[in-house]
Amino acid sequence: MALAEIEAEITALGEALDVHAFSPGQPGATDEMRAELARALDAYDQAKRDVAHDRMRADTLPVLHTLDEGRHALACLDALIAGRPLPERMPLCFFDARHGRAARLVSWAPHGGTARNIAVCAADAVHLTENASPGTPRQPVPGCRVQTQPRGAEHRPTTPTGVPQQVSGKGGSEQTHQLSMPSYRPAVMVFSTGGKAQVRLRFESGRKIRSSRQYLLSGDGTPITARIPLPDGTKSVAFRVLAAGEQEAWTATAAPLREVPRFHDETNGTGSDVVHYRGEPGPGVLHYAGPGPIQLEMLDDRLAYWVTVVEVRAGDHTFQWLGRGYYQVRSAGAWRLSTA
Repeated sequence: MALAEIEAEITALGEALDVHAFSPGQPGATDEMRAELARALDAYDQAKRDVAHDRMRADTLPVLHTLDEGRHALACLDALIAGRPLPERMPLCFFDARHGRAARLVSWAPHGGTARNIAVCAADAVHLTENASPGTPRQPVPGCRVQTQPRGAEHRPTTPTGVPQQVSGKGGSEQTHQLSMPSYRPAVMVFSTGGKAQVRLRFESGRKIRSSRQYLLSGDGTPITARIPLPDGTKSVAFRVLAAGEQEAWTATAAPLREVPRFHDETNGTGSDVVHYRGEPGPGVLHYAGPGPIQLEMLDDRLAYWVTVVEVRAGDHTFQWLGRGYYQVRSAGAWRLSTA
């Protein structure tokens, strides 16, 4: 995708905002509607800033993610106004976000790796379906939009700091890793492993307003996929993987909020994670298998700690959902959250 195409995408989002009939002060407007409008406006402004800041890097993936976030916010606003369920959407194509929105889930395995379901664009789905060996190296797929860098930009980093937005490693050590924060905020780290593991991940910070934060991550005998809130107001975040299998591969990726699982009635997991409750205030039930304590925290709109909802040990426990929003689970074992 060339720079002109990206600018056209930004203009289209701006025009959609200009002609939208919703007004924050209109009768029936809710805080949730106003929040979605604000999210769309923030995405539009951020995309414009990214292009204005450095036109040579304006075709990098953060701009595409930001525009996608804005379009999804408008779709959510339309759904709220019409009284429809909020739209669920596939992530951007697993192989290359520049291919656009994923169309379906397919089974795929890297060379020598374990097969798993991934979300891919329509053209890549056809390619993998027709390929007898999904693990073979992927070739360019006709029909996919592949973005190229402007002439002379090949030597330039994709982020201002030169710090990657995805970090990979094996096992645990005292090595400090750096993860670049994306342009869109708030954001989460998606931490995943290729196999079963027990991981202690600790954020490091020299800022006096934040102390080191530690998370216990577990897949309960399966590979780990966990979401962790990323701090606001920083260009990058430092962290250590303190414990894992010596040869177990892991990946940490900065990701938008759409990666946080949504639910109305019930969800479950193992170890620390972030979930998005879409139900109403009222009684809830926490089932925890242990070991140790479990803590359920409600986060504010920047994914910062707001209040502890319940802190207990193994067993079934009742509590009160405080309303729709993002909640963080801190635990070492398997848990299940539901409405009563």
